[in-house]
Amino acid sequence: MKGLIRVFQRYLVPRFLVSIYYFLRFRCWVSTQAKVQLTQKICFGKGTVVKAFAAIQTGSGSIVFGKKCAISNFNHVAAGDGHIRIGNYVRLGPNVVILGSRRRFRDKNQLIMDQGYSSKGLEIEDDVLVGAGAIIMDGCKIGRGAVIGAGSVVTKDIAPYSLVTGAPARVIGARE
Repeated sequence: MKGLIRVFQRYLVPRFLVSIYYFLRFRCWVSTQAKVQLTQKICFGKGTVVKAFAAIQTGSGSIVFGKKCAISNFNHVAAGDGHIRIGNYVRLGPNVVILGSRRRFRDKNQLIMDQGYSSKGLEIEDDVLVGAGAIIMDGCKIGRGAVIGAGSVVTKDIAPYSLVTGAPARVIGARE
């Protein structure tokens, strides 16, 4: 039954109704071309904008955006069974991927699809800039005011006001 409800929430509710729902509930702007799952497990702060072709979905986890965030075109935010918390004034460049869960795959004697998920979730604090094409994996905490360079792959915690880039992301400086 849960699977049927999730299919309905993700694929069968017209996008213009999803946009109206989130506007009335949170006073945020969700493009009618974005694909946002209609669920109470996804919350937006006032003034947050979700641009066209972004996809935001969850399983049993939750996704919470703070106020005045910008979720750019072609972003994918997926919590799975983890919890994602994104602070206030966060900016996500285009093609950013944020994952609250990841598949387990280590046991070679078991099919990958049977190994389940690790769902550590993640947190992005206030005033963070995430560059285009960055990937943020579950289990990470990105500190306040950090800047994540374009194309970076974040796999561990980032200290506040750090400038990071690379795959995996490494600190290259700090905001002054």
